[in-house]
Amino acid sequence: MFEIQLGVAGEVVMVGRLDATHCDAALRFLDALGEPRVIDLARLDYIASAGLRVFLITQKRVKSSGGGIKLINVKQQIYDIFRYAGFDRIIDIARGTA
Repeated sequence: MFEIQLGVAGEVVMVGRLDATHCDAALRFLDALGEPRVIDLARLDYIASAGLRVFLITQKRVKSSGGGIKLINVKQQIYDIFRYAGFDRIIDIARGTA
């Protein structure tokens, strides 16, 4: 199961498991927003390598217009995946408190 939607403050909220079967839908959603700035991952339980591509493509697109994305409430196990892939050097990532 994977869901992506806008939160009450305009942030993007991802829920569930971002694997290869959901990446195209996630990219379409993010592309339709223009320039998403904040993505809340508090309820993201799993990310596959294909899911990392979603963030890389989005970061490159937003950065090309002078912006950047920020990931918030990132669980430790998800943060570790981003860090191992070196994404912590190209994307602003704020770990959750839990």
